[in-house]
Amino acid sequence: MSAIFRGQILLLFFLLTVAGPAFAQRNLTDIPDPDPEIERKSFIVADGWEVNLYAADPQIAKPIQMNFDPQGRLWIASSEIYPHIKPGEKANDRILVVEDKDGDGTADSTRVFADGLLIPTGVLPGDGGVYAANSTELLHFSDTDGDGKSDRERVVLSGFGTEDTHHILHTLRWGPDGMLYMNQSIYIHSHIETPHGPRRLNAGGIWQFRPETMELEVFARGWVNTWGHQFDKSGQSFVTDGAGGEGINYAIPGAAYPTAQGIPKIFHGLNPGSPKYCGLAVVSGQQVPDDWQGDLITNDFRGHRVCRFKLSDDGAGYASRELGELIKTPHVAFRPIDVAMGPDGAIYIADWYNPIIQHGEVDFRDPRRDHTHGRIWRVSYKGSKSAQRPKLVDSSVPELLEQLKSPAGWTREQTRRVLKERGREAVLGPLDKWTASVTDDHHKLEALWLHQALRSPNELLLRTLIVDSKTPEVRAAAVRVAQHWRNDLPAAEVLSLVGRCVHDEHPRVRLEAVRVLGNIGSVDSIAGAIEAIDHPTDRFLDYALWLTAWETRNTWLPLVESGELTFNSPAQLTFALMAADSASVVPQLIRLLMSDDLAGQRWNEAVNLVVARGNPQQYESLLNVAASEPDAAQRHALLNALIVTSQQRKLRPAGDQSALDELLKDEQPVSIRALAIQAVGAWKVQKHAAALTALVKDAKVPTSIRTAAIGSLAALGDATAIRLLTDFVATESEPYQIREASVLGIASRNAADGAKLAIDLLISARGSNPVRLIQTLVQDKDGPAALASALKGRTLPDDAAKLAVRAIDSSGRKLDALKSAISAAGSITSGAKKLSPEEMAAFVADVRNKGDRVRGEAVYRRASLSCMKCHAIGGAGGKVGPDMGSIGGSAQIDYLVESLLDPNAKVKEGYHTVIVVTDDGKTSSGIKVRQTDTQLILRNAEGVETAIALDTIDEQVNGTSLMPAGLSDKLTHQELVDVVRFLSELGKVGGLQVSRERIVRNWQVLLPSDDVTYKLRRTRLASVTEDDPAFVWQPAYSRVSGELPLNDLPKIMYRGPFQKAPSGLNFLKFSIDVGTAGEVELALNSIDGVTIWLDGVQIETAASTTLDLKAGQHRVTLMVSQMERTEPVRIQVNDVADSSAQVQLLAD
Repeated sequence: MSAIFRGQILLLFFLLTVAGPAFAQRNLTDIPDPDPEIERKSFIVADGWEVNLYAADPQIAKPIQMNFDPQGRLWIASSEIYPHIKPGEKANDRILVVEDKDGDGTADSTRVFADGLLIPTGVLPGDGGVYAANSTELLHFSDTDGDGKSDRERVVLSGFGTEDTHHILHTLRWGPDGMLYMNQSIYIHSHIETPHGPRRLNAGGIWQFRPETMELEVFARGWVNTWGHQFDKSGQSFVTDGAGGEGINYAIPGAAYPTAQGIPKIFHGLNPGSPKYCGLAVVSGQQVPDDWQGDLITNDFRGHRVCRFKLSDDGAGYASRELGELIKTPHVAFRPIDVAMGPDGAIYIADWYNPIIQHGEVDFRDPRRDHTHGRIWRVSYKGSKSAQRPKLVDSSVPELLEQLKSPAGWTREQTRRVLKERGREAVLGPLDKWTASVTDDHHKLEALWLHQALRSPNELLLRTLIVDSKTPEVRAAAVRVAQHWRNDLPAAEVLSLVGRCVHDEHPRVRLEAVRVLGNIGSVDSIAGAIEAIDHPTDRFLDYALWLTAWETRNTWLPLVESGELTFNSPAQLTFALMAADSASVVPQLIRLLMSDDLAGQRWNEAVNLVVARGNPQQYESLLNVAASEPDAAQRHALLNALIVTSQQRKLRPAGDQSALDELLKDEQPVSIRALAIQAVGAWKVQKHAAALTALVKDAKVPTSIRTAAIGSLAALGDATAIRLLTDFVATESEPYQIREASVLGIASRNAADGAKLAIDLLISARGSNPVRLIQTLVQDKDGPAALASALKGRTLPDDAAKLAVRAIDSSGRKLDALKSAISAAGSITSGAKKLSPEEMAAFVADVRNKGDRVRGEAVYRRASLSCMKCHAIGGAGGKVGPDMGSIGGSAQIDYLVESLLDPNAKVKEGYHTVIVVTDDGKTSSGIKVRQTDTQLILRNAEGVETAIALDTIDEQVNGTSLMPAGLSDKLTHQELVDVVRFLSELGKVGGLQVSRERIVRNWQVLLPSDDVTYKLRRTRLASVTEDDPAFVWQPAYSRVSGELPLNDLPKIMYRGPFQKAPSGLNFLKFSIDVGTAGEVELALNSIDGVTIWLDGVQIETAASTTLDLKAGQHRVTLMVSQMERTEPVRIQVNDVADSSAQVQLLAD
């Protein structure tokens, strides 16, 4: 019997005997057997690896972070109090020291080093003791009498925020530079006093701290809950986010990541759509296979998995691919939260062990929350002999320096610590001799880092590595060291050394040089950094260059404005001006827009900056550019940006706006004419009122033109026009869109009149959708009261009332009076529900015994429920609610049921709405995406992001969940049971897991319209690949399996020249981002009925097609004939052997 088969039989026996009530966790008293051996037997381990228990309760409990010391002892921060101390409870969390004295792979000694702590979330041995993150403080404990227990406690830093106990200071890590790195998370606001002045970090990020000088800086900012940070062999930083969804993050020094505050541009992770991960380790050493060297190990603690990622170079940054798990299990209490390489070459995993892991959205006192167990697992490669633990503490300096050659990252890291603590006097002499004797660039880099840790700048070694090293990653690391020595070495020398690296052949060296030059901050260094734009860039280098230009704008921009500083090319000037994000650059950008020096994404960015920062005279110039722009797509983009932003900023172009005359002509595309008509109303151009009236009255005019004209007539405010619109509302022969637009136009002038007409329309036009009417009216400060008043004594159609209530719920606002009025008018008696314990137990039993996940996914995907519009699964779906990809591994069924029946009972952190009232009386609401120095960005229930100027906000309050109550009212009991069963299986081992393969999950689908049909018949089918404003696309998402069902998609009815009857066509598109050029494979599940275009050029439709792609973004467009195909579409992008390509799928 094979080992694999024996493992399958063992797992089957485990599932049959144990995974019933004890492991299913389907009621409040059913908890798993805490026996570690039962848990270990449930592990499905990567081929060639094995697991043994290193340490467990009762000796240890609730390990939060762990780190080894140079003696090979494992230090653990342990908290049984987490997540919250009870009133009157004594704080008695501990720092533990666990040791395997005989080297057999199992701990035989555990002692308490320090106790009396309150939720210690980080631990790191060093400097003669151990550092611990303890609530508001970074503490240092030491043992001065040698009894193995701390007798000296020192507050190193204080002032860290404590707003949320799983966001407080955590993840302590020594960097190769000898500095201490510490993380904090999104809800924390820290104000730290240091000898060098106060340091602040509001929200998430990573601190960089040198204890001996008390220098404290922010290394990077953003993320949600960064419980993972590690350095690779070359000193590059990688980060995981325990509440994000972007997998492995490459940390660029100074960069801002999702949720960062006060910065207009953020950077993203390497694996968008990933589950949430915590802990991070880099695999290294002779005890692991060659193909694992340098891989990253992290924990999907929700999905009960320990995951493996393979890094590879991708231009200036990296590509990250998830491979097979190191460990996975159906055991619901396995919660791996930290991981580390050990002194013996094994991988150690801290298991929080808890069936309940949610924090704010799950009751603190839930009886299933475990407070007493915890364990450390040791994972080793079979057949490899454990590495002999080096005796670092007792070694001489020359012996220690030889350990820096070790292939094991653990050995090198601990050696650096011992050498640093020996001090400069003891180390520098032997270090110089050792450096002269080594030839390997990485060994010399270790010497450079040691000089940095000892605060002993070595200009010759620095120059040697920057100028002479043949290894790009070593050159990049040396450049970063130069930043920290910029005040210790001659300024001209540092500038010369780093400046040359802007032109290095490797983009990562250029990236490091750009960041260092920005931190130097002189005019010469900034001008040198901008020269990087003359070389090929990618998203990593482009961001680093933008960040440098933006951070230093107050230094160089005045000199550009005065003519004292000129850049070497239009490309350099354009990039710098757009990075500055200042009104003073607008005139120069307008000149560039009128030239041929801008194209593509740079052109779009320039337009957005001009409209965001320009004045009325500059708006007039931009309008003239739009009127003369020959390209229809750019003409449309210019005019749309002008209209949207001018309304937000309450500005309009100066002059008489005569350029609109050209844009209003019949020869213009319908979409551009409609925009020009909107502009007439937005900018109050009265001379076009008569023409608008004629358009409104002409039933032959396209509906989009008439509705735009209605809105503008109302904005112009003519009494005759308002009477005309009132008549339209009462004219049942008019299309609903015309009547609805008329109501909205009147409501924009008078909320009470608009509300009354809105109710009239909903009653007379049965079957109409009230969402747009309700959403628009409640944005007016008087709208909710006006609607409630208009509903008195009226009766709404049932469906209209339910949709209206849902529209209010999806706004996140507490409009109870209006909801009550709608419910009364529509005879709605449903809403949020709460089940009794008996009802919940019965429901949970139905989910377990009668639920069907296949049927449940079909229910979840119904457009009428809007689940996919708000929630993603593995990155496929909306971004208004949490990603559901691993919800089944983290949430118990009763919590899923409660969330569906009463969405506001417990709201996931970061997903409460923000309600904003601006000074014009308008109300906006949505999920807070981020906030800059000038804007608040909200994302509404439709996934649309809106920027609100901070200086226009009169009032800002927190709202509710965007998930509407009463969703279950449209479902049968069995449908609700099925959808809960579907959700409960997501991310669970043995359940529904999103594949690690690059499968297209985010699509754009073309919506049918008269304009589309006209365009396709008059031109060619391939015109769908063009950026024509007539083509309106909306998102579509694949199933968990990766298949996109065709019956869910809108069809374009098209009749070709030789067809007797029209046929149904689906047009789909997705984008591929190529970081490094090369070949990739496009694999299609079936070629039936499919035509494919790549960047507008038709390619052969085959089950497997090799594409040779240049760096940059590429668009793939599909046409699917439903006459020839009924099966779903599934596309996968695969690597090609020996290809250097690094690609990522994007949502278009």
